[in-house]
Amino acid sequence: MSDPHRTPIVFIPNKGAHDFSDAERYGELRFLTEGTVRRYAVNNLYRVIAEGMKDAEEEDYLLISSLTILNTIVCSVLARKFGKVNFLLFRDGEYIDRTLNIDSLL
Repeated sequence: MSDPHRTPIVFIPNKGAHDFSDAERYGELRFLTEGTVRRYAVNNLYRVIAEGMKDAEEEDYLLISSLTILNTIVCSVLARKFGKVNFLLFRDGEYIDRTLNIDSLL
């Protein structure tokens, strides 16, 4: 059961040079990796990301950025745990939110 007073977390796959400050209006920013990552070390990336997301809750977001494999892992964790994913997408200089209900078509 999620805490109704908890601020949502915005999971950001990798800390980069982009200005993520607009995403702060959706919740607390949390970077799951930083700098150069070994994109083919998928099991290791999964372990690092899963550890960083251990307290994830249904209202949290995935901010789409960085390597495809990082986004895929974060998305998979959220979809597996909650059956839905809340995305933040960058459009026209700001972030917009979209939710995908994974279970709705299965």
